[in-house]
Amino acid sequence: MERSAQQASPAEIEKIKEHFRRHDSDHDGVISTQEFNVMLKRMGVLLSPSDEKRLFDAMDQDKSGKIELQEFIAHYHTILALEKRAEEKQIENLRQKTSFSVEEIQAMYANFKRIACTGKDDGLIDKHEFRQMMVESDANRNVVFYDALFRMFDRDNSGDIDFSEFVSALAVYHGKTAGIHSPDVRAKFFFGLYDANGDGFISQDDLYKILVDCLAANEVRINHADAQRLVETTFTLFTVPEGGRMDFNMFKTKAQM
Repeated sequence: MERSAQQASPAEIEKIKEHFRRHDSDHDGVISTQEFNVMLKRMGVLLSPSDEKRLFDAMDQDKSGKIELQEFIAHYHTILALEKRAEEKQIENLRQKTSFSVEEIQAMYANFKRIACTGKDDGLIDKHEFRQMMVESDANRNVVFYDALFRMFDRDNSGDIDFSEFVSALAVYHGKTAGIHSPDVRAKFFFGLYDANGDGFISQDDLYKILVDCLAANEVRINHADAQRLVETTFTLFTVPEGGRMDFNMFKTKAQM
């Protein structure tokens, strides 16, 4: 049975207060309707405007139009229950779309939340937070590779990665997408990594940058002439016309996904 706020220990009350302060973005001691909306989105709780208003009104016991700390404490377990339900729904949805297990997705969710709160703490991963995450796991790569990978995760080009995008991109990367179109999806993912400027083509310059970056990450040094020869040989193998660029169909035909 769920404990009420009145039964919470001093340590739990302090944790609730910290949660309140984190969502009181203008530090005026109350949570406004706008701050409440942002808070729910950060927690992955997506309600209709009418349901969100009903929840806000229920928490706003003195009808001041703001949620004060004591009101927040009194309804904290309701908020946690909504977050838990939203998390379970999203995990089940992603389990159906990928071949990750529930346990794997839960572990990703915990990691995602940890990364998403290192900067703006808005429940999303921005480019800076993404770079920090990549540096932690692979400090040898440079910004060119990280930014290309970020574009692959940020599928709606919003400038931020939500949890669904995070898991979907990892599913493609690890070959764990569900459905008959998985090979094409995987090919498009890796094509996008090499298409450094996102123009729909892989130029020799695009491939050169990624090649040098990948070799450097493995502590392999290569001079410009040798790297350029490798790029030109690759373009020949992919039957790219001399001086031309590689399109997706050329890439998909030759690449082993």
